[in-house]
Amino acid sequence: MGPARSLASLVALTVLALGPAPACGAPAPAELADPDVPGRTANPDGLPYPTDHIGSQKRVARTPGDRIPNLTFQAYIDGDVSKGLQIVSLADFYDPGQKRNKVLHIENAATWCAICASEADATVIAKGPLGAEGVVFLEVIVSGPTSQRGPSLDDVTQWIGTHHSTFSTAIDVRARRMTALGVDGTVMPWDILIDTRTMEILDSSGGAPADIVQYDTTFLTFVNTHPPSY
Repeated sequence: MGPARSLASLVALTVLALGPAPACGAPAPAELADPDVPGRTANPDGLPYPTDHIGSQKRVARTPGDRIPNLTFQAYIDGDVSKGLQIVSLADFYDPGQKRNKVLHIENAATWCAICASEADATVIAKGPLGAEGVVFLEVIVSGPTSQRGPSLDDVTQWIGTHHSTFSTAIDVRARRMTALGVDGTVMPWDILIDTRTMEILDSSGGAPADIVQYDTTFLTFVNTHPPSY
């Protein structure tokens, strides 16, 4: 289900996956200390995050996807670095009553990835109209300028500044948490769409959408016209 990915994006993924070669003798980039931190187990309304049907499989036709695990990250909320790193749990987005949102779009990115940069820029533009329809964004930076390494804190803050990001940007060093969902930091970007009524994984795929508005709207329409799976 869902529109085709951009062919150019998929071809470029193969080239970019290795990332830029470090200068000879240059020190490895400093990685952010990224310990596991206590997260929230209930949504803003106090409803416990679901614990059944947890997994990594996306929806296929009429077969429901698994519910995404309740992962927790350190993040800059709404891209605001002035407030420092805060805690974001996926439970924060769980919304059975659709009071705040309908679809969660998780964008896994690396700062070495040019396609990720293009997707970040497109998301900044699309956030307003899509947000009004019920789409909420969470970007997760899993690598810095070297594939499968980092990011450092400076990598993340510079990324936010460069792209003028106004959506929450989380950190998952070396994709340690996202690996369970098939994200290992080599194929970038990696997009995951979640039905926030149930936290069902609607889509999980590598390569930037050819059109982010069309991509999100396709799954938003599905949520608007189908009952929750669980």
